[in-house]
Amino acid sequence: MSASPPPPAVGRMGFPARAFDRTAWPPKGVRLLSAAVMAAFAVALWCQGGSWRVAAVLVAVDALAGLLPWRMPRTLREGAAYWTENAIALAVPIAFIAYSVGTGAAWLTQGSPWWWFAVALALGAGLLLAGGMNFRLLFSGDLAFVMGPSTPLQARTRATTGTLAPFGEEALYRSVAVTVAGPAGMVTWLLGAAAFIARHHVGDSRWRKAPRVLAVELLAALSLLGLVVLSGSIYPALLAHLVNNAPSVLLELQRSQKESHG
Repeated sequence: MSASPPPPAVGRMGFPARAFDRTAWPPKGVRLLSAAVMAAFAVALWCQGGSWRVAAVLVAVDALAGLLPWRMPRTLREGAAYWTENAIALAVPIAFIAYSVGTGAAWLTQGSPWWWFAVALALGAGLLLAGGMNFRLLFSGDLAFVMGPSTPLQARTRATTGTLAPFGEEALYRSVAVTVAGPAGMVTWLLGAAAFIARHHVGDSRWRKAPRVLAVELLAALSLLGLVVLSGSIYPALLAHLVNNAPSVLLELQRSQKESHG
């Protein structure tokens, strides 16, 4: 089993010095391109007017939060810094849900026939198969053993993010497909799918550069968008998203337990 990385030196420089690495700024390559894609989606939302301008501002904040010069790899950071990064990432889309509830947004009450949820379950399973996770190793706990333990706080933070993120991401990046129509609307839908992918690359994206990972992300973005458009509701896509994230959440909880008992 691989050993856990040593904790970063604390010194007297405080939380920001332990959380951030100034050499990571200005961002380059994939991170900068990802932020540009998110900015394009924010502009498209702004052009829709009304409450979508609030969504546009939140998408821009989401991009800027991802561009902060977080210290990488994340294992070099203390738990509080890692938790803070994930809390910011969750707060932005969840703020949009809160705003939508407060304003009675139409997409919140848009339902769909029950059989779309059966389609969603099948889609979630298909995305998992496309991702190539070894479920035999996952359920036996051997996959967590191979990947090595993680600190309880970081693993549980990733599990919490994997559980809650689909709610915010479906709301902020795909609810527009329920309420905005026409050619400009379709452009906004597609930019939302691209921004959904970009959101996962605006931070550290080194492990995400594998062709299979990129292909699965593209498949997920387009298929979830298609499910929203065809069903007329974000809820089937939310179910598929949760199904897709569930094995990763289980894996992180297993890694947390191995660290606690190690």
